[in-house]
Amino acid sequence: MSKKIRAALAIIILAVSISLLIWGFAPNPRETRIREIYPTEMQLPTPSSLQIDLEPVA
Repeated sequence: MSKKIRAALAIIILAVSISLLIWGFAPNPRETRIREIYPTEMQLPTPSSLQIDLEPVA
């Protein structure tokens, strides 16, 4: 490769890497979601619903 092509390729790679570096340090946009949680959704399951019945394989 000639020196001009190598220098142009180096400048392109440098520009891409610097732009990715700046983009990586940019703060994320803040997002707030309001969700209602009803008391029925906060109840724990009963122990009998968590029990697994294993049947033997014949």
